[in-house]
Amino acid sequence: MTPRHWDAHGPDDDLADLAGLAGTPIRSPTEASRVLRLLVGPESRGPAALWCVLLDADDRLLPFVLAISDRPLAPDAGFADLLCDDLASLLEHHAVGGSVVAALVGDADEDVCDQLTWSTALERSAERAGVPLAAVVTVGPHGPTVLVPWTPSRCAGEEPDPGGWPEG
Repeated sequence: MTPRHWDAHGPDDDLADLAGLAGTPIRSPTEASRVLRLLVGPESRGPAALWCVLLDADDRLLPFVLAISDRPLAPDAGFADLLCDDLASLLEHHAVGGSVVAALVGDADEDVCDQLTWSTALERSAERAGVPLAAVVTVGPHGPTVLVPWTPSRCAGEEPDPGGWPEG
């Protein structure tokens, strides 16, 4: 296996606004989309990327973003597993009892099937690694969508719609 190295110089270099958002409660699909849109900013029109944010045990945003630039349109074999193993370690050390919100970011030429393939891969890997995945959202120039909503027990006041969580 090749060693993993997450690039420290990429789309997350300009996250000065994260400090102002740290501690923001994210307790619904709408809040997840709104906060990720604010964090991603103009990167939503850039190349395909994957952003992950950590929430503490009280569903508050921690001052940490993992942004992986140039993600493939379809997940590589094992990529989601490696990512979720690293996320499990981060949660164990920095957010015991916390969870992760993942965002498929960018102006990629992908359709809903491509996005759902990513979402499914992330869900399976997160379950295997013991990573509570609060939501998977898309953030792009065509507007946000929540692919994996909170379960009713984690969602404050919003019930999942069987058709998904399209956001305006």
